[in-house]
Amino acid sequence: MHRIRSLTVLAASLVAVTLLPDTAQAKRKSPLEGKPVVVRKLELRKLRFGITPFVGMSLSQTFVHKGYAGGKLHFDFTDWIGIQAKFAYGVINRDAKLLKALNDESGGLPRGIPPMSEENQSLAPKRQLSDFNSPAPLLHDFQSGLTRNNWLASFDVVFKPFSGKLGLFSGIFTEYDMYLFAGLGLANFGRHYPNAKSTSELLGLNTDLSNPATYCLEMNGDTNRECYLHPVKADTGIKVGPSFGGGVNIFLADFASLNLDVHDIMTYNNAAGLNATTTDVPPKVDKQDANWNHNVMFSLGVTFYFPPKAKRSQLKIGGNKPAGAK
Repeated sequence: MHRIRSLTVLAASLVAVTLLPDTAQAKRKSPLEGKPVVVRKLELRKLRFGITPFVGMSLSQTFVHKGYAGGKLHFDFTDWIGIQAKFAYGVINRDAKLLKALNDESGGLPRGIPPMSEENQSLAPKRQLSDFNSPAPLLHDFQSGLTRNNWLASFDVVFKPFSGKLGLFSGIFTEYDMYLFAGLGLANFGRHYPNAKSTSELLGLNTDLSNPATYCLEMNGDTNRECYLHPVKADTGIKVGPSFGGGVNIFLADFASLNLDVHDIMTYNNAAGLNATTTDVPPKVDKQDANWNHNVMFSLGVTFYFPPKAKRSQLKIGGNKPAGAK
């Protein structure tokens, strides 16, 4: 019995000796308590300007694909929020498959009887009898109203919720960030065929409904079919709409990063410049014939940061002194 009592006292002593240091240690506050997980973080964006020259291409144009060259200027207030201004000018125009099909002689839009020919003494092409049941406009009317984008611009607020390190081939490590942005966009549109003239322009017909008595009337008093059914009004000029998108920066150094960006500016416009409603009698081209279009651009560029050297955050312990300061 005495031996059992001795073993019990010894075990209790060992437990007390083991727990006391932990209890005492638990009462001490860690100097890192409440501090950020990452110390001396590289502030790659905070209070820095960025200039990004880029090249881009359109992803959603219906009739004319665009190649862009432009630049972006941005400033980050913190590592996760900033503002940017962007401009892209169209330098390459390439007809889309749809436009090529519409222009195709074998299966595209009807061309009509050429003007000033034996069958047509008019100054404008005339629809053939075989095409009278076709609802499509003649090719020259379509071309006179077709527009394309000339340039894009926007002013946006940029939000960067994701950033970190990126490893490639287990030997190359770099920083990256992913961002979203939204703001106000501008898009300028011009005629794709600036020398093309509509039927009303070739014949000098009235297309102003404020004077309906002479609307689309020819000199002989007949109503011109093409002018009446397919009035043309090219929707050119600057359009305003919402801007939004996102992208990623892969840092090549503290002062430079590779930038991939997808940007959409929505505009309310009539790309073909033709009547698209059936309720107007006689037909007319107005705002009801327009719709919301996406002007999506993918761009690839290189961003240069100023000042070129990025700061590192400092961990403060106790008072206001950084860690390691005396």
